[in-house]
Amino acid sequence: MTGRVFIRLMYQTGRVFCLCAALISLLQTSKMASAEDLGRKYPASLEYSKQPRGYDSTTTKEDVWSLNSFEFKLTDKFEIQLGPSQVVLGRHGRNVLWAAVFPETPGEIVTADAGKGEHVSSIWLRLHPARVGELFPAGTVTKQGDSKWIEQAVALARHKMRSSWHQGGKPMVPLRESLIFDLETKAGSRRFYAIDTRQQTVKYVDAFRQRALAVAVPFKTGVGAEIFDKVWNAFDREYAMFVIKPEVDWQKLRDQFRPQAVLAKNNRELANVLSEMLAHLKDLHVYVQVDGTYVKGFNRERQFNASPAAAAHLIGKINQVKGMRWGRTEDDIGYIAVDSLSKETLLNQFETALKQMQGTRGLVLDIRANGGGAEPLGQKMAGYFLDQPCLYATHQYRSGPKHDDLGSMQKRRLIPSQDWYYRGPVIVLQGEKTMSSAEAFALMLAECPTVTTMGDRTAGSSGNPRRIDAGAEIIVNLPRWIAYDAAGKPFDTVGVQPDIRVKTTPPDFTKSSDPVLSAALQRLRNPTENQPGGSEETLIPRK
Repeated sequence: MTGRVFIRLMYQTGRVFCLCAALISLLQTSKMASAEDLGRKYPASLEYSKQPRGYDSTTTKEDVWSLNSFEFKLTDKFEIQLGPSQVVLGRHGRNVLWAAVFPETPGEIVTADAGKGEHVSSIWLRLHPARVGELFPAGTVTKQGDSKWIEQAVALARHKMRSSWHQGGKPMVPLRESLIFDLETKAGSRRFYAIDTRQQTVKYVDAFRQRALAVAVPFKTGVGAEIFDKVWNAFDREYAMFVIKPEVDWQKLRDQFRPQAVLAKNNRELANVLSEMLAHLKDLHVYVQVDGTYVKGFNRERQFNASPAAAAHLIGKINQVKGMRWGRTEDDIGYIAVDSLSKETLLNQFETALKQMQGTRGLVLDIRANGGGAEPLGQKMAGYFLDQPCLYATHQYRSGPKHDDLGSMQKRRLIPSQDWYYRGPVIVLQGEKTMSSAEAFALMLAECPTVTTMGDRTAGSSGNPRRIDAGAEIIVNLPRWIAYDAAGKPFDTVGVQPDIRVKTTPPDFTKSSDPVLSAALQRLRNPTENQPGGSEETLIPRK
């Protein structure tokens, strides 16, 4: 090889090398340009709060992203690896509160105390909003994703939300160090891991293993229309509150949503159609379930005007059984919180707690956390504070095919307990979380002569519902009456108003602060001229 040929060869080789280097650089630049920084796209503004607070979350097609991979590892205790995937984000404002990850091919649980080696078909992930960029680094997020995954992601959210960091089924902001990895696996097992990245711990919870999300049931032609008609006709015949909701055009809703039901390919799609239609009733007692999971429907923000944890600070020692808490202050003011009306055994426990209030100056009866249950149980409890029978509510059912065909007004009466009578002053605490039969309980107590109600309006939802088994694992809750207070005024939507309203905001409530309970204690400690005082014999046996 001559020197001239050698030089020419080296020159050409150098050009090729430079060209390759430039091409590699261009590809790297292109890759970086296509990467999406989710931390910047979803800036965090919410923080963990000691007072539980749930947030509404939303997901749009702009919240679906394609990943070239997903990986998470915590020392040698937990590792999961997925290849190309889709991630769907649930957010409040720009704050990401949950994520659902769906791999193109099943990923793998590489390291874990339970589930090692199993193949992952989906991940439900609960995270602090500030960690979205860390969990989904820019180098792994390639482009906007496929919006078809939204439905599956929302189904996961509905199925799993109540397993982790939620308040009333709505996502809370978790601690920064807390992560929940809730996995569906190809083998059918559900694997749930609670991770603390500060303490470097992984806790596996086996209780959820058999509670995987059910697979959607495909339909045969015509089944969707048949189920839709069954539900629509049941409401058309039995729902009583059409007369107080003139803005609802029920026939128009049928015309709008029935074609969608005909096109539904499976039970999950149909359940969504039904729920979207029924949301127009704006009724908290109306809901749809599919495969045991609630479908997103009508809801409205209702403030919880209480801090159960603060009771120990304001009252003292608190005794507790499921559904009820009670105690007594050092200056002899009683406190009983009835948080549920669902267990018949609560009546005996309520009487036991009430007997411990003998000699109190007054009693605070707290039903702010009570979402309802059995109204007859409330009647028996309220009877301890009543001196003579009274009317506390009325209701009407449908009586014919027309929406304004209503039956006669049915009276609901309360009678005094035959065993005991608490004659000291009683302050009943209520709020927007007081719902259903607990609202009837509030109405009963309001008719008792020594009772003053305080707090906020109740939820405004009492429907005496029945459950429709619509078929294909779809259940629909159908309210059947219009409920009225003792004066004949319907309280749907508006709720039952308190005698004394205590205005509050969520930040007012902490582990040691509850301004509604404090206001009640202050009123009992400083009785007015018209307010009855307590005595040594506040609990009187009936003769």
